[in-house]
Amino acid sequence: MLTAGAVVLALTAGALIAIPLGGWDTVDLESAAVPELPLGEEYRGRHYSVRIEGAWVGDTLPDAFDEPDEGMTFVVVRAALRNEWREPDSAARSVITFDALEQLDRVDRSALVRVAADGVYPSSLSPGVETEVLLRWEVPVGTVAAGEPLVLGIVDGRPDRAILYSGTAWRDERVVVETTVVPRPARELEYPWQS
Repeated sequence: MLTAGAVVLALTAGALIAIPLGGWDTVDLESAAVPELPLGEEYRGRHYSVRIEGAWVGDTLPDAFDEPDEGMTFVVVRAALRNEWREPDSAARSVITFDALEQLDRVDRSALVRVAADGVYPSSLSPGVETEVLLRWEVPVGTVAAGEPLVLGIVDGRPDRAILYSGTAWRDERVVVETTVVPRPARELEYPWQS
C-alpha cells in the first residue's frame, strides 16, 4: 500500500524530470494530424474514392426554385465519387464535411446529391462506377464565403456487418484527408444538364 509520503515523493520526482523537459504541456500528436490532399487529386478510400473539383457559395443557384431558408446560404461542391464497396451505397451525402456543418443539427449535415451529367437525385451509387456529382448544403450566412478558403474533410471508415439490418454498417468514420478549396460565387455555377 502506498503511503502519502510515497505519493508526494513520486510527484516531486516526476516534476523534477518534467519541468526541464517542457513541464506538463500537452503535445499535438503527429499521428493525429490530418493530411492535406491537393485540390483535384483523388483520395482512394475503403468506402468511397473522392476527387474534389470545385465549390460555390451563395443564395442564387441556376434553378429558379432553389432558394435557401432565411439566414442560410448554399454551399455546392463538385466532386467525382466512386463507391469502392461491393454493394450499392447511399452514404455519398455524408462523405464530405466542413466546419460550418457543425452548427447544424445532425440531420441537416447531409448533402443533397445530384448527378452532374443529368441532374438526377440518386438514391445510391453503384459499386466501382465513378460518378460526377454536385453536393449541396444549406449553412448559416457568413460561415462560408466566396473567395475565402474552405477546408473540406473527406470521411472514411471501416466496414462491419450490420446488426439491425441486412448489409454493411460503416464504423469509426472520421475525416482522413482534407482538401482546401476557394469557393466561387454561386451565381457562376452552371448545371451541366441545362447547357
